[in-house]
Amino acid sequence: MATRAIRLRETTAEQARLRLCAEGGDGRPPVVQLEGEFDLDTVAEIDRFLRRALGPLYDQDHLVMDLSRTTFVDSSFVAFLVRLSAAQRAKRRELLLVRPAGQVRRVFGIVGLANVVPVFETTEAAVDSLLNGRLPVIPPAFEAAGA
Repeated sequence: MATRAIRLRETTAEQARLRLCAEGGDGRPPVVQLEGEFDLDTVAEIDRFLRRALGPLYDQDHLVMDLSRTTFVDSSFVAFLVRLSAAQRAKRRELLLVRPAGQVRRVFGIVGLANVVPVFETTEAAVDSLLNGRLPVIPPAFEAAGA
């Protein structure tokens, strides 16, 4: 499994980092790990990273985002996820989110993001839902106070 990483410019508290953990293929979706804080200043970099790292897979495959190391998001990040999910669904593809914690999980609960973009507790569960399930993926139960 090849990994590619990029560091974004410094944000207020810490650096944001994007890493392609699994490139996809053989029916498996690419898995991208986001680490740090994602706000108005860094959201545009996510799309550029995905286009560069995934190439044609960005437009042709499902996408799994591991948010376990994401410590802060704002409304621009939530809006980015909603737009990306809508673009994926228009191509009969899915965006799945994995392991949001802390402030990120609370924000998702407040805005009801898990009703729009499926959120899973493990990468394996997210990938399995794509490999073994029907599209669109039905979001599992989401607890804003969990994990």
